[in-house]
Amino acid sequence: MLNYNGMKYEEFKKKVIDNMPENPIPGLWQGKGAPRKHILGNPSSPKEQADVINKYSLLPNVPLIDSDTIHLQQYAHHLNSSQIMCYNFFRPMIEGFDGTMYHPKDDLIKLFGMEVDEELEHKNAVCNFEYIDKSKDNTNFDFYFKSNHIEVFCEIKYTEPWFAKSSRAKDPHERFESVYKPMIDKAKDIFANGSISESVFNTKYYQLARNAIRATSSGKHVFFICPRANENLKNQFRQFSTECLTDEGRKRVKLINWEDIVHDACRLGIDINAFNNRYFVFLP
Repeated sequence: MLNYNGMKYEEFKKKVIDNMPENPIPGLWQGKGAPRKHILGNPSSPKEQADVINKYSLLPNVPLIDSDTIHLQQYAHHLNSSQIMCYNFFRPMIEGFDGTMYHPKDDLIKLFGMEVDEELEHKNAVCNFEYIDKSKDNTNFDFYFKSNHIEVFCEIKYTEPWFAKSSRAKDPHERFESVYKPMIDKAKDIFANGSISESVFNTKYYQLARNAIRATSSGKHVFFICPRANENLKNQFRQFSTECLTDEGRKRVKLINWEDIVHDACRLGIDINAFNNRYFVFLP
């Protein structure tokens, strides 16, 4: 499949890997094969994983990661990790952790205000990484932001080739009936014909639909954020949006290019140069 500007996905990913920071401790992919330059060693615990990330993967202006505060994903120590990409972008715009949530600085509140096209209140605004809401689904969102009635659930991607298509539950039918169907009913105005079938949900657009069902009102937004050059993800979302969402659903559930968010941050005077140089300046 051709990617942005005629670049194939494999070429896009290789270009990213080739332009990641220097890695003096290349590690193994799933413990096998030759060492790979984008994998930071072979950490055997969350603390070891946090240590190599803090030393080699964080940008200079980003506070260190505490593995007791943030759950690190299995491949977070890869230099192209979308989880650490998310942390590198948002963490400088966030105040300290209060034991439950982080508190956004003015820059982040203004930035999300631009993305949802509303002036957001600063009082009681909160945000978090690896956020799990109160549903029975137990999904981790890469980033979550809330200001009064406005909530934004973010799924962050970088070099991933696709959004997960199929449920990995032991009994997908039972989980759909007990967990997702009631959530779909609460979000029926975002779906064409007021719903989405079990087969489409569980076997075609699982991650996209599972995340989208948080958009139960006009104040709840779901953002899928990926590079402009990752055409695989953009095409997959475009098909989901066309096939499954209503006009109202498309207002609440969006795919946003990373480059557009970076541009908006620059318009607000936010210093985003280190992030842009790390992740995007070498892409077409």
